[in-house]
Amino acid sequence: MRKLYYLIISLLFTTNIIAQEPCYKSLEEALKEKDCVKCLDLSKQRLKEIPSEVYQFPNLEKLILTKNKIKYLSDTLCTLQHLHYIDLGSNYIDQMPSTLSTLPIDTLIMWDNPIYELPQDYAQWNLLYLDLRAIQMNKKEQNNIKQLFPHARIRMDHPCNCGR
Repeated sequence: MRKLYYLIISLLFTTNIIAQEPCYKSLEEALKEKDCVKCLDLSKQRLKEIPSEVYQFPNLEKLILTKNKIKYLSDTLCTLQHLHYIDLGSNYIDQMPSTLSTLPIDTLIMWDNPIYELPQDYAQWNLLYLDLRAIQMNKKEQNNIKQLFPHARIRMDHPCNCGR
C-alpha cells in the first residue's frame, strides 16, 4: 500500500513538472518563439516602462515586472487578451489604467508601489489574489479595496494614520 502511495505521489509530481510552461527571462529568447510565450519575467532590469516588444506575445498569460522603475502602464497592455497574472511589485506606479478591466486578471501583485486606489472598473475581474503590502494606506482606502474585491485574498499591511 505504501508503494502505491509513493507511486501516485511521484506520478502527480512528475506530471506537474512536465505540464509547466517555461517562464522566459529574456526578451531576446522570447522573441524567437512569440506564439509560445505564456510567461515572461523581466524582473530587476531597471525598466522605466514596459518594453514595446512585450505586446508581440499574443498568448502571454503571466507578466512579471518586479523591482523595476516603472511609473506608468500603457493602455496597450489591454491588447494581451490572455493576461491573467501581473506582478508589478516594487515599482513607482501610482495609478492603474481603467482599460485593464477588459483583461481576465485573477492575480495582481502591486506591493511597494505608491498606489492608494484601483479603478472601480476592476470590480468586474474575478480576482483571486491581490498583494498590496508595503503600501501605506489608511483604513478607508483599504476598505475601498476590500469592497472592490470581496472574494479575493488580499494582503495589506496594517492601516496607517495618514490623512489623505
